[in-house]
Amino acid sequence: MKCKASIEVKALGKALILSCILCLLSATIIYYTSLKETLQAPLGKIIIIIAVFTAACSITKFHGNRGLIRGISTGIAFFIIMFIATLLFANSTINMASFFSTLLFCIIAGGLGGILGIGLSD
Repeated sequence: MKCKASIEVKALGKALILSCILCLLSATIIYYTSLKETLQAPLGKIIIIIAVFTAACSITKFHGNRGLIRGISTGIAFFIIMFIATLLFANSTINMASFFSTLLFCIIAGGLGGILGIGLSD
């Protein structure tokens, strides 16, 4: 019996892989150039925005309807996955300002990606 994953799970998986690749790329660039390490936090936010945007865009492009709702739910799902990973791998306190700003970035990027996905659907 062959089990197929839904498009949402596939898109979130691809977004997580994309974010890991972009993190490794940005860390390598910062390490081997004269860029300051203080760029890591803004680059992390940009990487999250790109990953959520592409995932939401691909999900709503596949479905072709409810772009804003699907995009926002994709952003929230990505945020929850990243939050659980943070709790598992980082033993530090969570800054509430950073928590809510990252959630807001995920929601906005997901909503915009969902809207664009509707425009790209057939």
